[in-house]
Amino acid sequence: MPKKTVLAAALLFLSASATGQTRLTCVGNSITEGAGLSNPATDAYPSQAAAMLGSGWSIQNAGVSGRTMLKQGDFPLWVENKFKLGLDFNPDTVTICLGTNDSKPYNWVYKDRFVADYHAMIDTFRALPSHPLVYVCIPPPAFSSAYDISDSVITNDIIPMIRQIAADKDCPIIDFRTPLLDRQGLLPDGIHPNIEGSGLMAKVLWETLTGRTVVRVTDEDAAAGRPVAASGSVDAALYGPANLVDGDDRTFWIATGFPSQVVVDLGSVQTVDLFRVGFGDAAGTGLLYTVETSTVSGVWAGVVDRSTRTDTAAVALDMTAPVQARYVRLTVTGASHPDGDTVRVSDFRILKENGSAHAPVFTVHRTSVTSTTMKFDVNYIWPKGAPGLGMFFKQAGEDAAYQALWGFKTGADYRYRDTIRLGKKNGYFAISFRDGVEVVSDTVWADARSTGVEDRLGPQKPSRCVLAEAYPNPFNSSIMLMFETSGRTRASLVLYDVRGRFVKTLTDGPVDAGLHRAAWNGTDAAGNVVPAGVYVVRLEAEGAAASRKVVLVK
Repeated sequence: MPKKTVLAAALLFLSASATGQTRLTCVGNSITEGAGLSNPATDAYPSQAAAMLGSGWSIQNAGVSGRTMLKQGDFPLWVENKFKLGLDFNPDTVTICLGTNDSKPYNWVYKDRFVADYHAMIDTFRALPSHPLVYVCIPPPAFSSAYDISDSVITNDIIPMIRQIAADKDCPIIDFRTPLLDRQGLLPDGIHPNIEGSGLMAKVLWETLTGRTVVRVTDEDAAAGRPVAASGSVDAALYGPANLVDGDDRTFWIATGFPSQVVVDLGSVQTVDLFRVGFGDAAGTGLLYTVETSTVSGVWAGVVDRSTRTDTAAVALDMTAPVQARYVRLTVTGASHPDGDTVRVSDFRILKENGSAHAPVFTVHRTSVTSTTMKFDVNYIWPKGAPGLGMFFKQAGEDAAYQALWGFKTGADYRYRDTIRLGKKNGYFAISFRDGVEVVSDTVWADARSTGVEDRLGPQKPSRCVLAEAYPNPFNSSIMLMFETSGRTRASLVLYDVRGRFVKTLTDGPVDAGLHRAAWNGTDAAGNVVPAGVYVVRLEAEGAAASRKVVLVK
């Protein structure tokens, strides 16, 4: 991280320490205002950044659509009430993201005034009693000439001027352009970011203001495939306790009598903090249970007590303080709506501690079917007791791109009602955020094809390999690459330079179903450091291929 950015983050910390809350004014145009978003008050990038930064920050959105930095532009921001409110806010910090509308030909005829007007805006904010730290922003790319905006002017004229202004005024820079250069799909009209694009800009802002990097991790189930023993299964071959740790909520452990117990051996002492119990199509019985942990066999400590549980949700997620465990015992103590004394549990996952960050879980339940459509509920289940934010995505058909339904907002249980035509299926997943850590949930499908119209449709694996976004990108030391496969297969993850020359193989061999990670530290196959530039990572798995560009900077 540049020294100037580190110093800026330190100054912000001192400001927040002195006042209890850091005030931020985000100056800008329609991109900052959130034009094109259904709920800009929550989904524009300043709003999402406010949620990510937390209660220690107060953010004033001073963005107005169509406005220019140029005082002689067609609609200068200078005269707008929002700009005056941004000044009256007496901010500790200011971000200025202007220039996109200045690129219009009838505005850019006054280009000789751009630097002077930009200097004047910086000086205007610095003259406030709060003497704020002012960031200048490289605006996002313009993939369209809509609204008479010219990306060539932005690239060749405005961005070099902004960099010179930053040097003239000793202002740190926030680069909103580079992260979006290969994400054209996040700007549907070529100019304005959608919810996910605004979320990406919010992450860039969060990283700059905190001096930290957002890290994406994977929820890891310490119980997956581990040895598990139980008291009296009905049919150990078909309904034994191993079904609890096979990752498939369509299989069940079935036992009779209360209490019924299972003990999972994690193999070694692990730090865990989330316990997921799935009840599958037995959700309506409202099973009651407790969870205990032990580092030494036979010595138990209670961590979850749901023996008086009243809800009948299909999945229960219990967050605890991080605890050391080698053995974990699940005891089903009864049912709030008894149906005999048969115990039927589909899933028991024990998740490793992830900096208090965990992804939500989805279930899908059909509500009605007609001759042409299926209606269903998507239940977005947030880990009970877990802090953090969630962003919810939907794929309307297998060949469609995923679209965020909302930006980062406080995690809570939510029911989303949807309808699809028979013969189709939709996908849903979420990304959670907690103090710089992101976690991607499993994907759940609402499947209304001939084999999918059921009373309950549980999580299923994606039907093809997916190469996820690399992060951080650009990078200067190491980058994390992630991909997902739907079944056990052979996967090849290889790096090339932009001329197609081989650089390094990161993965080549069999992998199990699920999400996989591979780090690259900027070296080639011989261990030599490669030069800065653009590189291509290519994934081949399950008869499919996908590529992404990554940018190494020095």
